[in-house]
Amino acid sequence: METIDCIKTRISVRKYLDKEISDETVRQLIGCARHAPFGGGPKKEPQLWEFIIIKDKIIKEKLALEYEDRQFVKQAPLIIAVCADKTKDQKYKNWEITASLATQNLLLASYDLGLGACFITTFTHHKTHKEERRKLIEALNLPEHIELIALITIGYPDPSEEIEKKELREIDEMTHFNAW
Repeated sequence: METIDCIKTRISVRKYLDKEISDETVRQLIGCARHAPFGGGPKKEPQLWEFIIIKDKIIKEKLALEYEDRQFVKQAPLIIAVCADKTKDQKYKNWEITASLATQNLLLASYDLGLGACFITTFTHHKTHKEERRKLIEALNLPEHIELIALITIGYPDPSEEIEKKELREIDEMTHFNAW
């Protein structure tokens, strides 16, 4: 698939076929994620992202408990928790941004491989989700210096899922030249 087509046609998928994703495919996804930009030039800043590969049914059920309207979490054949090691970026503290770039690579690679994926970040920025976040961190056994950035559910898309196309703002509504 061409890159621009992949970017323009990728959608969030929340209904998956009951079909396992091979370890080789998972390695391919992580391999693509690690090619994301990470700032500072070669070898100046470390790649600070970390990935937790979740296929275990019990752990998926624990994660799904934190999402009343997201039972698709436990039904996904694969969940990847995207994390960042805060100790690797003491100077700029841009760990969330660089891990998000790796996440985008992972989402696009999933789509290119014929997989569907859904990017979940509800727990990261909303003050109302502090308890939910704490439980997710506990379920994943994250050490204090590791920041949970996103959960990505991944699987082969169920063709019966009806997906509404999102309305996108017009380019001219969001584009400013030379200044605001």
